[in-house]
Amino acid sequence: MSDPEMLPSVKLAIDTIALAKKRFPDADATASVSAGWTANTRFARNEPSTNGDVQETSIDVEIAFGKRHATASTNQTDPASIATAIDRAASMARLSPEDAEHMPPLGEQRIAQVGAAFDPDVANFDASRRAAAVGAAAAEAKAKGVVGAGFLEADAHEWVLMNSRGLSGFHRSSRLEMTMTARTSDGTGSGWAARATQRASELDPSAVAKAAVDKAVQSASARAIDPGKYTVVLEPAAVANMLEFFVGALDARRADEGRSFFSKAAGATKLGEKLFPDAITFESDPMNPDTPSAPFDGDGLPLGRVAWVDKGVVSAFRYSRYWAAKQGKPPTGEHDCYLLRGGQAERQEDLYLGIKRGLLVTRFWYTRWLEPKAMSITGLTRDGVFLIEDGRVTGAVNNFRFNESPANVLASCDAMTKATIRVPTGGSVWRVPALRTHDFNMASVSAAV
Repeated sequence: MSDPEMLPSVKLAIDTIALAKKRFPDADATASVSAGWTANTRFARNEPSTNGDVQETSIDVEIAFGKRHATASTNQTDPASIATAIDRAASMARLSPEDAEHMPPLGEQRIAQVGAAFDPDVANFDASRRAAAVGAAAAEAKAKGVVGAGFLEADAHEWVLMNSRGLSGFHRSSRLEMTMTARTSDGTGSGWAARATQRASELDPSAVAKAAVDKAVQSASARAIDPGKYTVVLEPAAVANMLEFFVGALDARRADEGRSFFSKAAGATKLGEKLFPDAITFESDPMNPDTPSAPFDGDGLPLGRVAWVDKGVVSAFRYSRYWAAKQGKPPTGEHDCYLLRGGQAERQEDLYLGIKRGLLVTRFWYTRWLEPKAMSITGLTRDGVFLIEDGRVTGAVNNFRFNESPANVLASCDAMTKATIRVPTGGSVWRVPALRTHDFNMASVSAAV
């Protein structure tokens, strides 16, 4: 590390490791320090309701005696409190059974810095700026006679990871997320919109509010249609929600042990097979300015670009250090950013063209696994489902419960927008397009608005 070396968070990590080595020279010690600021403003009924502002530093200390290990945490940064946490972790480690899958700490690594992940202006997104953003959203709702509610969160953090074998990693990140739900006064229409970014200049509260408000107005008094299999256009929030399950299925161990959609008979897997259209590329790259994220994982393993699906071919699985060593493969580490790309449509509306009768879906909620080996999930549509007829949206329809596979969604995808949107996911960085897919199983009608 260069510039970060004088930061208090880095000094805390250095001091924690030094103290751990002094107290337990026969142990491996790891210190993870998270320091930063998180603030939020909620609004409801078109006016601010709560405001929160928290600045906190936390220290996680892991002590390992061979394969016996344990972790203790503290948010007190004085030497006595840190020593107590170290002693507690060591005491628990000595009492713990051996962990056959525990990997020894890594030594010094070459870890790049991700400058695009941090915008200092986010750290200045104080209560007055948040109030102005919320006020702009509320004004948009009031102008259309709907009721708006939502959440605006700002976050600026440093993460330091060090151990007694010479590992040293530093990452600084910022995040702004705004979500808004709008309801018509009669309660029959509901709309939702959201945006996430690491740069303060990219947040447009009025645009978020307009999208939610317009959806609410357009979805009022939805007409009833039957469940069934439809051609659907999924907006980015719905796409990201489905792909989170896809990422879970990419685990190499599950595939090798026959517990995954990507498993085949006799221990074989679908790695290297072309399962999706040429346009589908799904990747992780912390250094991509569109998906900046931590360049190392919780073990300190450096993270590079990985194409999980490359032009339709399943080209990589997620390998932990333990499973990689067992299988003789290089570990991929645990990424925290994902990008789906390959679309050519200039506008979302271009995806409607050619659809005789289909659906436009704003987002999903309450999504859950049904059958992991089939990559089958279930969930509900929410905050705006619209009928597409002869290439255009003709009106709002009822919500549905769906039973579907993210793999089927990708396999049946024949068009995506060129532009990708960063979707709020509570910290992870996801950028995805809107996409069109076929034979999407809307299993039953939902009474939700």
